[in-house]
Amino acid sequence: MNRYMTLSLIAAVGLSTPLLADATQDINRLEDRIFELEKKLDQQKVEKVSDKEAQESFNYELEDRIDEVETATLVNKVNFGLELRTRLDNFSTEAASGKDYDRSSVWSNRFRLNMDSQITRYMKFSGRLSMYKNWADLGDYPLSGLDFAQGRRPGDSSIYVERAYIDWKVYDGLVPTTLTIGRQPSTDGPSYQFKEDTSRKATYSAIAFDGATDGIFATFDLQKVSGIDDMVVRLAYGKGFQANTGTNYVGDSDAVDDTDLYGIFFDSGLGIDGSLLQIGAVRGANLVANTTTSETANNANLGDVDLVTVMAEFTDLYDSGFDVFGHIAMSRSNPSGETGTDINGNEVGLLSDTGDTDRKTGYAYWFGGRYTLPLAVMKDPKVGLEYNHGTKYWYSFTQGSNDITNKLATRGDSIELYYIQPINRYAHLRLGAQFIDYDHTGSGYYTGKPYPIGDAEAGEALSKLQNYYLLFNVSY
Repeated sequence: MNRYMTLSLIAAVGLSTPLLADATQDINRLEDRIFELEKKLDQQKVEKVSDKEAQESFNYELEDRIDEVETATLVNKVNFGLELRTRLDNFSTEAASGKDYDRSSVWSNRFRLNMDSQITRYMKFSGRLSMYKNWADLGDYPLSGLDFAQGRRPGDSSIYVERAYIDWKVYDGLVPTTLTIGRQPSTDGPSYQFKEDTSRKATYSAIAFDGATDGIFATFDLQKVSGIDDMVVRLAYGKGFQANTGTNYVGDSDAVDDTDLYGIFFDSGLGIDGSLLQIGAVRGANLVANTTTSETANNANLGDVDLVTVMAEFTDLYDSGFDVFGHIAMSRSNPSGETGTDINGNEVGLLSDTGDTDRKTGYAYWFGGRYTLPLAVMKDPKVGLEYNHGTKYWYSFTQGSNDITNKLATRGDSIELYYIQPINRYAHLRLGAQFIDYDHTGSGYYTGKPYPIGDAEAGEALSKLQNYYLLFNVSY
């Protein structure tokens, strides 16, 4: 018999017995009290469950906040930025024989992940990871697999370390001195920033050197002692090729010597806002015939090449909207007399087909300008024009150029026109055209003798190249 039946029986008896009337009332009050206690007990159970849920919710919120703090700490340590460029090129060429070739609708993607971190007051890290490939293509452009061109020329979808270096200020006195150690900022130098619609991204004049390289250089800031803005002197050392003979790291008498790169650069403002003057000299010592191998059976040190450059540029000259620049350069070879086999299997010397020791001198110049149209409704679009020329023996270290035609190495004439349409502060479109007339063969190579276009020795070398392109670029 349960509690409710017992209470009901007592109540029934109480109805027939006046003596039990008071007891019945007490029982009813007791029953009400029991219900109240049960209700309170149930409420306590609910509150206990709610407290547990509240505690779990608090724990989850605390974990989220910890994750946010950890993420913020990571982001504060390393800043990231991204770039994505999609480009459409349409090439048409003419060979020395007069035969025409067309290659239209060449699509490509270039991706970059930029990063930097202020490690201490006097030490900063900078880096860039790059991928550059043609759509649905695993093939490599010439030289794209070599160290200085990895991620710089179309290849596969691999990610390459294009830059990774530490800026370390070792002295902060009258002449502040900074060492830059690692994979150097030696690509996309001045004055490429005008066409790319960015700020200056590298150290060396782009007509002399454009490629990824490992090394170290020292920057001496002369602004305090000279009173002239942006006056610095830089000393640079790097490797263009390092012999590797398998596991024999202690040396091999049969191995070719390493290719060493030395440079000195003087930068200064010209007393005008946005101005830069640079005078530079670069030596490539012990250049090798084949940069893919160190075996002497098909390789040799061909000699040295020296480059001297003078450049000046003006950004938004006197607030006019005009950007102008000019570069003048000279290259001079110092052949060793050795002959080696190049990457194409040809027996070559330094700017010759035989191992002659005659010095060869080349010249080049590059001029251009850009104008920002005062059309606020179109977000201030820009138009630009560039021209460069190189002589028969002109040579520059620009095989790692992102410009697929490597126009600054041209032994002949090159003209480029372009229009930049900003979309927002992070994105723009660029429509352009390149027209190149080659006077001599071998543009961009120090191996082999340059021949005049049209000579029998020139064969089917390119005589003319035209390229019409459109690109979409986001940098955030």
